[in-house]
Amino acid sequence: MIEQYSRRFIGLLTILLMISTPLTILPHQAHAASQTGVMIALYTYPGSTWDVVAQAKLAHPSVPIVAIINPNNGPGSSRDANYVSGIQELHNAGIVVIGYDATGYASNSASSVKSVMNTWKSLYNIDGIFFDEMANWSGPESYYSGLTSYAKSLGYTMTVGNPGTDTLPSYIGTVDNLMIYENPGLPALSALQGWHTSYDKRNFSMIAFGVGSVSQSFLTSASNTVGYIDLTNDVLPNPYDTVPSYFGTLVADLDTGSSSATAPQAPTGLTATTTSSSQINLSWTAPANNGGSAITGYKIARSTDAGTTWSTLVANTASSSATYSNTGLAASTSYTYRVSAINAIGTSPVSNTASATTLSGTTSTVPQAPTGLAATTVSSSQINLSWVAPSNGGSVITGYKIDRSTDSGSTWTTLVANTASVSTTYSNTGLATNTSYTYRVSAINAIGSSVPSSTASATTSTISTTTVTLRVKSDDMSGNPITGLWTVIKSNGVVVAKGYTTLTFAATPGVPYEITVSNYQNYVFNHWNNASTNPTRTVTLTQNLNVIAYYNN
Repeated sequence: MIEQYSRRFIGLLTILLMISTPLTILPHQAHAASQTGVMIALYTYPGSTWDVVAQAKLAHPSVPIVAIINPNNGPGSSRDANYVSGIQELHNAGIVVIGYDATGYASNSASSVKSVMNTWKSLYNIDGIFFDEMANWSGPESYYSGLTSYAKSLGYTMTVGNPGTDTLPSYIGTVDNLMIYENPGLPALSALQGWHTSYDKRNFSMIAFGVGSVSQSFLTSASNTVGYIDLTNDVLPNPYDTVPSYFGTLVADLDTGSSSATAPQAPTGLTATTTSSSQINLSWTAPANNGGSAITGYKIARSTDAGTTWSTLVANTASSSATYSNTGLAASTSYTYRVSAINAIGTSPVSNTASATTLSGTTSTVPQAPTGLAATTVSSSQINLSWVAPSNGGSVITGYKIDRSTDSGSTWTTLVANTASVSTTYSNTGLATNTSYTYRVSAINAIGSSVPSSTASATTSTISTTTVTLRVKSDDMSGNPITGLWTVIKSNGVVVAKGYTTLTFAATPGVPYEITVSNYQNYVFNHWNNASTNPTRTVTLTQNLNVIAYYNN
């Protein structure tokens, strides 16, 4: 998926447009039974184009529609009131809204990707996250599984991944949905089949741009093998700065009209988490099928005898949020929960059950001090911090206070009053060259702040006045140059350059750099010019250096 403007080319622009629902693995013959939907990259400013999408959903409520929004290559740094009202319009129509978050083909740190998720959560009421620039080779699966787990912990109900091409079966389940085709023009049906037919079609989606009109015969056939389809008549360099005039027709043609709306399926993945002696937090995943009518709330039932008898805790939350905090509970008591989804037609069957036991009635206190604080120099202007979370004092930790000193701890200033995050890492940037900094960290919960941790110090490096050129090239196995293979260069774990081969970087002598190259479609990495077969290679330069990655094709 492109950002606000065109920026990713390799033969063809890599773009994802798709729909996601929670994954299930079903026999191939069951695939055609589920409703095929549309996802649209709504990279226009809220207004008339958003009205078109909302009106299409209202006209065909049984067709799932998901809108990817992208105010500024992500959420931006401040809330835009027009986006707030636009998102509400889409929600009122029953449309799921997800936000853009680039992963740099697994080269962006998980903490930075999670930070974008946190910003989306703080600024806008969206339902899920769209992971752009998704890796498609063996190895980064756990990276994406971890991001999805974190998204669900924040209450997001959908994650969508964009590898930009076909991927591996091992990525099934790392996100809720994967794209298997993105190119100009309609694909051959064979491109949508293959190994994918062993999995429920809702795991996959496709997009075709530069398509002049909607082909009902194509939609009918493709709906048997992919769960979500989108077509647009827009073209490069940015096919997503308009809504196609035939969008309403596309939605109408996907409306099978085979049955009236029904009650939703049951929610899944219910979990119960103890937070104190009087509070348990619930989270769950929205149903895979809303019955053709938008979910308007959830019924929550509770049991104090391990599920033998039940009482209604909340008859209707009147919210599409898939989280709930049950407060005012008795200490040291076990509670069991189940959840049902509600739409205009009725109430779903119950979810799985989940149980948790409140903490003892001991009065909560401030947390203990964080431990293991470490400060690591990254560059002449950046020092990274990491620490170990402490005992929370009986109340969940909600953030950390970070103090900094430039006189070895004699005097202190507050660097961050509250990170408002449970992350135990922080990057302090914009620092002076060749300067020593000392840090300490305090944990924060609902009661207050802990005493500071032990201190840690680091000195920023001196800016090098001399650079050498590192050039990363790519050749086929016959030594013929090829271009356009994605490459990432890191120093001390931080991305310092990324782009397509041939990639040139001004490097500092004596500093080790880690170079990682990626596969794309038929181009598969074979070896480096030093005979290494690992796609990640480390070099330390003393003079200009060319490195060559050789690919099978």
